[in-house]
Amino acid sequence: MKGKVIDANTLLPVGYVHLSLSQTSQGTTSTTDGGFTLSHVISTDTIHVSCLGYTTQSIAVDSLSFTEVNIIKLHKDVKKLQEVVVGRKGYENPAWEIIRLAMKNASLHNYHGNEDFDYQSSIRTNVYITDTNEKFLNRKFVKEAINRMEEIDTLTINDEGMPNIPVYTSTSRQKINYNSSQRAENREQSYYKEAFLGPEFENQFKQGLDNEKTTINFYQQWLRFLAYDFSSPLNPTFKNYYDFELVTYEKVDGDWCYRIDFIPRRQNDMTFGGTLWITDDEKSFAIKKVKAAIGRDSPLNFIDSITVEQKLAVIDTSQIWFPYQQNLKMWVGGKLNEDWTKFLVDINTKNTFPSEDTLLHHQSSDTTIYAQLDTVKQMPSVKATAKFIDIGVTGYYRAGGFDFGPLTVLYAQNNVEGNRFQFGGLTNTQWNPNLIGGGYVSYGTNDQKWKWGVMGKYILNHENWTFLYARAQHSLQRLGAGITYPGQDPYLWISQAWGTFTNPYYLDEVNMLANSYIAEGIQLRGGFTYRNENYFASEATDTLAFSQITTSELTGSIIFDFGKRYVSSRHLNRYIAANGKFPTISLTYKRGLPTLFDATDSYHKLELAVSHRFKIGALGRTDYVVSSGWTPSTVPFPLLFVHRGNNLRFIYNRTTYNLMDFGEFMSDRYASIRMFHHFEGLFINRLPVLKKMNIKTFGIANLLWGGVSDENLAANVNPWDRDEASFRSLDPSLPYVEVGGGVENIFRMLKVMFLYRATYQEGASRKYGVLFAITPEF
Repeated sequence: MKGKVIDANTLLPVGYVHLSLSQTSQGTTSTTDGGFTLSHVISTDTIHVSCLGYTTQSIAVDSLSFTEVNIIKLHKDVKKLQEVVVGRKGYENPAWEIIRLAMKNASLHNYHGNEDFDYQSSIRTNVYITDTNEKFLNRKFVKEAINRMEEIDTLTINDEGMPNIPVYTSTSRQKINYNSSQRAENREQSYYKEAFLGPEFENQFKQGLDNEKTTINFYQQWLRFLAYDFSSPLNPTFKNYYDFELVTYEKVDGDWCYRIDFIPRRQNDMTFGGTLWITDDEKSFAIKKVKAAIGRDSPLNFIDSITVEQKLAVIDTSQIWFPYQQNLKMWVGGKLNEDWTKFLVDINTKNTFPSEDTLLHHQSSDTTIYAQLDTVKQMPSVKATAKFIDIGVTGYYRAGGFDFGPLTVLYAQNNVEGNRFQFGGLTNTQWNPNLIGGGYVSYGTNDQKWKWGVMGKYILNHENWTFLYARAQHSLQRLGAGITYPGQDPYLWISQAWGTFTNPYYLDEVNMLANSYIAEGIQLRGGFTYRNENYFASEATDTLAFSQITTSELTGSIIFDFGKRYVSSRHLNRYIAANGKFPTISLTYKRGLPTLFDATDSYHKLELAVSHRFKIGALGRTDYVVSSGWTPSTVPFPLLFVHRGNNLRFIYNRTTYNLMDFGEFMSDRYASIRMFHHFEGLFINRLPVLKKMNIKTFGIANLLWGGVSDENLAANVNPWDRDEASFRSLDPSLPYVEVGGGVENIFRMLKVMFLYRATYQEGASRKYGVLFAITPEF
């Protein structure tokens, strides 16, 4: 009997197959071309066919042919074998030792280390609409915009052959001094130019897109980027986050380097992945070059992916290695919906040192994109879109140098005013870059009274934020809700204008304030406030121990905010652009002057506040605010510390006690801590569905200790019951406690939290709360 053995899938011959007859114990082996011959075969016998890697077969002889060549097909036997590592006992990945040596010498090489130095930085930022489709490109105003741009110059093309459409460009040049004792950089902007198809935010882009936000320092254990903390490959716990592979030993720009790949162990962690080039022992294991990326599976919400390429060089003869060149690219938008058009943010940073000044100053700026954007900005459809975005972001309607609004409180409703109508506005920096002024008038249909407010702010020095501020107003307020005033945050004003007013009063106020940084990170503030508060009965408060309080108050504060970076809005308000490593500390003293301008009360007040954000390794990050206050004075209860509640039952406010009512508790001494801990994906990233949705968990704890002296209790008795105070205070031995938690990042922007009021439940309007907050995060 003759035959041939072949692979059932590939139909290729299989050699060295063993064939045996069960009855005669005879057998043979196939040749390299799969052929075989068996002698003395009887029709009642069975042939057993076996080969390593294939399934063994038993074939009855009477099913085969004695006259023709028989074809036997073998099927692969696929079995997954357990991985076996063969090596010497105690073997260690050779890349680990190089990473350890780079971390050991980080204090020598880290440019944010222990030495002062100067450098100059040039940053070019371009933002493009990319990954477009035919439907988008065929829109009338898009077609017109592209045609206008290509009349100036041809647009670049992406990998799919679609045009990259520019929407923003900026060029920035800065002289920078790094102060090692303060761990801070002093910046002097020498040149800035930008063009944008969206709303005009002026200085916010200029101050926000600086070198500190865009140059990534891989020597840090945790890389702060877009308000997130990513684990560096030089993190002491690097084995928990990365797998490393020593690829080769090669020369990079004249220096011999170890090339090491680092791969995230879990794609959804806050990690980069890529390649490090680390110098050998001759250059003390310094980072020479980095290529890193954050992929689509990262916990970032609106950013599809990020790539970073960075080169470092030694500053003069020191051992500090500084990134002299970096290219950062971010693809934004497509992560939420793959059909959405993405934005490409392309940031090129070049740093030079004093001996190389000519390289910086002779760089030519590409003016083509500026011309393209300036041309398209004149299109009516582009102007209308920019205006709509601007209204949503600022809450004002802009008309040149004047902003009408806030639009959020054109109408409100409450139990005192009934229907409330308001009209007003503010100038902006287009009218004057150093001076802002404005005001409002409002009217209530129920109380039939007009209210008004005016304000002004003048910046004497932007660099050290020296300014003078003044306001005056006649307005309706309510105790415990904070003060509304002209120029206030439009969205904060909503919660104070609506609802039921407990302890309402008409306020006549004059406030003056001066502020300045006396040194890096040290801010002094002083002011004077005259307030005449006229309280009256309402549906919620039918009795009061007083009807009028008049105060003349001096205030002085010192604020420590080392490392914080701010941007100022077009109304000359400042917002945090980057948090520092150190807590922000403020100490405030207030003195109520008796008899000045007919003041009715004399008092002293002292307040301390500490706030910080810090990372706790893989456990996430914590935001906290610790505050305390004390007054030794005997005063009417509105002059005590009135703890802020929240009247919006389903909207979370991080600055208040959310299950406490307005004006529910007051103290003449208190201490509090508010904590918000983000667990990131620590727990629910193990669940595939939630991991894919990128939902995260958090915990909340708000604790408040307070009390009132016997003197203040006696001075504020209820006129209808002399045994009770006319206000509610805390028991010094029992803190007010709110605890809870929830999930965030639902649809990339929604927080849902569950709060429980653990103490002071008797008489509380709410013991439990389900609250929501919309906070879009990258």
